[in-house]
Amino acid sequence: MQTEFAKGLLDPNLPTPDGVVGPGSRAAGKRYDVYRNNVVVSLTEALASAYPVIQTIVGKEFFDAMAGVHVRKHPPKSPLMIYYGEDFPAFLTKFPPVSHLGYLPDVARVELARRQSYHAADAAPCPPEKLGNLDGNKLYDARIVLHPSIQIIRSRYPVFSIWRYNSTDDNSPIGKAREITMISRPTDEVVMQNPTAGTAMFIDSLRADPMGVAMDKAKAAQPDFDLAGNLTELLSAGLITDIK
Repeated sequence: MQTEFAKGLLDPNLPTPDGVVGPGSRAAGKRYDVYRNNVVVSLTEALASAYPVIQTIVGKEFFDAMAGVHVRKHPPKSPLMIYYGEDFPAFLTKFPPVSHLGYLPDVARVELARRQSYHAADAAPCPPEKLGNLDGNKLYDARIVLHPSIQIIRSRYPVFSIWRYNSTDDNSPIGKAREITMISRPTDEVVMQNPTAGTAMFIDSLRADPMGVAMDKAKAAQPDFDLAGNLTELLSAGLITDIK
């Protein structure tokens, strides 16, 4: 009965499950329909809360209809609503009514990354002098531990500008060039940045490579990559938590 009850909540075409009754053992079809509607509404609201920029771009009415389709195809996998909607960006890539908005799935990826960054573990910043104590050889082989909240989103669309335009007071014109978005939360607030290709490569590489290898990869992506400047910026932002 529990299985049938759960299935019916997200499929309005299914009948009220047998055994669902109200006071006096009377049929409870209307009560069940109200509960079924409330579940879909609640999940739609959770999705809107997780993807406010997507809602702004397509409009509330369209978003609610689209979310209703998503909710019925992708029920929650966890009782924790902070995880609900993680498959929404992938859903958008296969949702025909928004196929003309090619950038929309990547904007959703940015919004998902913001939420994941916000809920990432806290970590204390590394003292700057720890880097200053390394000589050339040790610096090349050093392992940099980055803040766990850092997320890098690459897109063939200007998604950083699209996100900024639809969520802040900055109405700068949106170009056509592809953009990289970096999201982090070194303190209490989520920080959004538009890093260069070299900086993004450097940060991605540091997750697995020693600093010298990460530097070489960054210079391959961006010949004028400034190692000292990037290390200083990461340290001052509290995004390096340890150097080994």
